[in-house]
Amino acid sequence: MKQVLVLSATMGEGHNATGRALAEAVHRLWPDAEIRWLDALDVMGPGVGPLFRQIYVTNVRRTPWLYEFFYWALWRWRWFAAASKRFTGAWCGRRLARVLGQPDLVLSTYPLGTAGLEWLRRRGRLPAPVGAWISDFAPHPFWVYGRIDRNLVMHPVAIPPAVRCVPDAPVAVSAPPVREVFRPGDREGARRRLGLPAEAFVALVSCGSLGFGQVEAAARELLAAHSSVVPVVVCGRNERLARVLRRLSDPRLRVLGWTDDMAGFTVAADVVVTNAGGATGLEALACARPVLMHRPIAAHGRANARLMAEAGLAMVCEADGELTAAVRQLIDTPGLAKTMTEAAARHLESAGDLDDALRALAGQPV
Repeated sequence: MKQVLVLSATMGEGHNATGRALAEAVHRLWPDAEIRWLDALDVMGPGVGPLFRQIYVTNVRRTPWLYEFFYWALWRWRWFAAASKRFTGAWCGRRLARVLGQPDLVLSTYPLGTAGLEWLRRRGRLPAPVGAWISDFAPHPFWVYGRIDRNLVMHPVAIPPAVRCVPDAPVAVSAPPVREVFRPGDREGARRRLGLPAEAFVALVSCGSLGFGQVEAAARELLAAHSSVVPVVVCGRNERLARVLRRLSDPRLRVLGWTDDMAGFTVAADVVVTNAGGATGLEALACARPVLMHRPIAAHGRANARLMAEAGLAMVCEADGELTAAVRQLIDTPGLAKTMTEAAARHLESAGDLDDALRALAGQPV
């Protein structure tokens, strides 16, 4: 293995987090491999990244109905999904051709980038194996492509919707694409190191690097659930959110900005509270922690929540008071949390590891 291309995009941190996990696994398998990174949005042209990020943020925060409509339209009208993918594929593919080089293996973590890779593959300009890691728990039509070598989903329940997107697409299940530090570990030891109370019910709240959604409402509901609950809220780069939460002035509430120790906090937690189901959900799954999806964000967030609940890995809390009730239920019924944790552990065991998925993609024995 000589050169590996990771094609990601800075749209929050989720796609890059998946790329870092894949790069880590590549170095484990092939220590001499050269890893090259490209940001699909940067490839598509100057200003494309900031524009697309602003559109995404605006849709989620201010016009979720528009985001829902676009998501619904991709499923409702096959011609619309196909035309959108052809347009973005040609846009990204033409520009990608100028900087692609001759990689021996291509790993994509962003759907528009995968569209460009398929455009190149259709024209015979990309002989290297191509794998796309679908970091959303629920695939949607923009994620799945028929001409690449593998579309990697996160759980067997995600295979039917992926095949529904593109019936002839090659789909396989991957272990969660997270860094190796995200794995089941010593909860008590993690709490001692992080200064968290040993006997508390620790709820880790993480809604991505942008701190999207009803995070303050989640913190208030957790504080109201039970006197033993210690919410640890990671605000990412959302400094305004951190200031708002600190004004709650409850000694149990721990408010963090950006942290490089998400793995430690995840291992220390009894439950992970999130609203999108992307990287944070996968990290919780990799650590065998149950997930509470609180007021999932529009479109992909709601789809991820439904599918994670179907897999027995999450409880969905959409209305006022449901998060409080769910936490009380988990505290009063320890067997429920144990069932969810065991479901995550079974999946981790059955999915193998990330190295297996990379070996299979590269045509090596697993």
